[in-house]
Amino acid sequence: MIALLLLLLAVPFEDPFRAGLLALQRGDLDAARSNLEAASRLAPRDGRVWVALSQTYWRLHRDADADDAAAKAASLGPEDPAVLQGLTIYYSETGRLLKAAQSAANYSAKMPADVAARQHAGELYFQSAQPLLEQQKFMEAAAILQEAVARLPGNAQLELALGVADYGLRRFDDAADAFLRTIEIAPETDRPYTFLGRILDQIPSRLPRVTARFKQYEAAHPDSPAAYLLHAKALDAQSLSPEVSLRLLEKSIAMNSADASAHFEMGTVLDRLQRFGDAAAAFERAVKLAPSDAAAHYRLARDYDRLGKHEAAQAERQKHAELVKAQEAIR
Repeated sequence: MIALLLLLLAVPFEDPFRAGLLALQRGDLDAARSNLEAASRLAPRDGRVWVALSQTYWRLHRDADADDAAAKAASLGPEDPAVLQGLTIYYSETGRLLKAAQSAANYSAKMPADVAARQHAGELYFQSAQPLLEQQKFMEAAAILQEAVARLPGNAQLELALGVADYGLRRFDDAADAFLRTIEIAPETDRPYTFLGRILDQIPSRLPRVTARFKQYEAAHPDSPAAYLLHAKALDAQSLSPEVSLRLLEKSIAMNSADASAHFEMGTVLDRLQRFGDAAAAFERAVKLAPSDAAAHYRLARDYDRLGKHEAAQAERQKHAELVKAQEAIR
């Protein structure tokens, strides 16, 4: 608030306006109201008068008058940085984060050299969308975040959040695009790689780009078992280079043998190579590490049948059916 008042005071005003701002700064709300109302009669089309009145009325608990004053400020001063900054503060303090974000983005567009203002606008957009993501209101969150990334391009946090919203809506191509943009902006951020690794079967047209990014991620993180696993999964999703995938998975498992997903992926690659005994052993390890993974039981049952272990295969199929039924009950 003090920063806004200093900005307003930097411009010559009629005496009542200046007196009102100074009274607002020291907390004398009655004096602020009377002086600012006098200023509004002298300069009824000055948006800066109305944004100051919105703050005054709000502090006096005259909420309807405060909102009316803010609306007048927005209509009269859409190009005025002082008005836009004042509206950002007003809507932030009154809990209207999306309106605050939009005002902040407008201010940032007028003041492109103000890096902090651009970052603040991004934070406000994210704070507007985050509760919706947590409540799984993905459509509403996506609408906010699409606006945000259009107005504030190059913001990794917003792109990642948009990807999560699209992921929740099962718009997998759109989610992949958002995650890829996140990686382009902030390649050291781990989460977009993790999300992409979950949807590889759903984004065939994006797989070459994803694979290239995973390969770069692996090269930049030679001590990360997840990096080798992701690269292997991307190759396997395209039925490419099974021997390379095996080497990558061996590295991943050597670093972290407790990751069930790495053993599962090893089993899928070995199945492709028709090494069914080795594949069954990999799925057995996956099942031991993650006994509630229905897919691992299903794949293990198939390999047991191929190996002539029909009773064991039937037991795995039964376990798979039980897990699927339990998961459907939860939904």
